[in-house]
Amino acid sequence: MSDTKITTLSAFLQHSGANYRVFDMGRRVAKLNPMQFVDFENAQQPYPYPMQKTALFGVIFWNPALPEKHYVWFLKFPLDEQGLLLQAARDEFLVMLLDRVGECMLAASDGNAIEGALKDSPYTFMPRDDKMAAFNAKASQSLARPPSRYYQDALAYFTGQQDNQAWQSLALQGVADVAIRLDEHGQTRAMLKRLPELPETPFSILSSFLEHAAPSTDIVEAFASSVEVELQQPQPNITKLCACLRAVSNSPAQGLVEQLLMDILNNECSRHIELLATIAGRLWALLEQDAICTLFVERLAGNDAGASGFNQVLADVIYMPGLRSHIMAALRAPTRSATLTKRVGEMFGQAIT
Repeated sequence: MSDTKITTLSAFLQHSGANYRVFDMGRRVAKLNPMQFVDFENAQQPYPYPMQKTALFGVIFWNPALPEKHYVWFLKFPLDEQGLLLQAARDEFLVMLLDRVGECMLAASDGNAIEGALKDSPYTFMPRDDKMAAFNAKASQSLARPPSRYYQDALAYFTGQQDNQAWQSLALQGVADVAIRLDEHGQTRAMLKRLPELPETPFSILSSFLEHAAPSTDIVEAFASSVEVELQQPQPNITKLCACLRAVSNSPAQGLVEQLLMDILNNECSRHIELLATIAGRLWALLEQDAICTLFVERLAGNDAGASGFNQVLADVIYMPGLRSHIMAALRAPTRSATLTKRVGEMFGQAIT
């Protein structure tokens, strides 16, 4: 037994000699930088993307001597009220891990033993098919590996080389690869031309994968045009608006995304709980801007699902790191509406003053 005391998963992987990368699997599939993950494991900073007071992430690791063979564990850990890792859970997990694979994990000759080491553990989970496809696409890109065999068919469809109705033969993995590799295939112009013509289902599926990417300005402008068209309708298509929000949510073109979001929040359709939940779940970072946060909270107070919708969405978003002070300021605002005052009173038992 080594004299080095292993207290975290990152220390375990390093001690084993493994190379590894960590991806959030909750809000969106996003790579966590090594220090961010180490600080989280040591309970020195909150998990950056909590989901219902839980950290959900995937760890892909490999022996540097065998770079073509990768292993993946999908893990979930409970968080406290501040979003910090519950250390008792971490300790229990490590005891289980060390008991099953020992410190020299990569010395094992049986790859199945490594992959199955955490079978039946309460700290593992299986992602949904769409999250798994996004993870595979992000991981392969991060590791400089080629996309899946489904990529070319999906690329041909979204760049107009196939009939509009041919989407039913596409694989989720292929669509995920197209979305994640937008900057690689050099056919953005063709995709932009095709976007307004897409049937609702492939439009929505592509959008759901773009939230894991970082769409460029021209992509955001195309989705903003779709939003503008919808908002001019007597009854905007809520499903399509939610798809547009997801698609642009991780774009670096923040000015355009902010304007798109404000356009939606200033429309009466924004009282729909599905739209508000999408904003909270995908565009939470923009709620750090007080004007947007105030308008969001007011719309949430008058949402079409009533008090239950208000409570559920607020309880989720208020635990995002950096958001609590902005949310509380909006709830306490002296100019808050009577509807918001009522909702706050119902949620907290008395009005916040």
